[in-house]
Amino acid sequence: MNQSRGSCLDALMEKGPCGDRELAEAVAQNDEVAVRIFFSAYHPSVYRYVVSLTRNREDAEDLAQEAILQAKAQIRKFRGDSSLKTWVHKIAFHTFTRWAQRRKRQIPEVSGTVPSDPDGIEDLVQSLQSIGPALSHPFVLQEVGGFSLEEIADILSIPVGTVKSRLFTARKRLQALLTSEEILDERP
Repeated sequence: MNQSRGSCLDALMEKGPCGDRELAEAVAQNDEVAVRIFFSAYHPSVYRYVVSLTRNREDAEDLAQEAILQAKAQIRKFRGDSSLKTWVHKIAFHTFTRWAQRRKRQIPEVSGTVPSDPDGIEDLVQSLQSIGPALSHPFVLQEVGGFSLEEIADILSIPVGTVKSRLFTARKRLQALLTSEEILDERP
């Protein structure tokens, strides 16, 4: 048994620290424990990210599963230039993009699965739709996914400066849309 892989799995079993590379190595070796840990560690985050883009739980579950399976299949390509989480989310983003192109859908699309919400969630979703994917994707990655500017740049394959610019523009446009007279008239 590879010493680093054994150490990683021992650490994982004891809830101790384990590096991304060690986990990736163990998953690449098809170690059953490592594969289960990989799926349980990344599937929930990928699902939340993809559901925020598709606004459809069934599609999001399928896409999250596909993205995690693709990440597992490509795990030997993980170089450690970014965190494993960022790498997996980049695969999820590309999985979503291919799916959206196949479906010829506008990103993100509001569907009947979004509950009626008095707190303005529907307004936010519609506003995200109206600003388009170039601005909404970085916004969702930061606000829903909690990713740093560098991680967003890596996931979207764009420079950090572009991420900053798009986030700034997205916030300004969302603020304008969400504080329009129509929305203000509905609030006490």
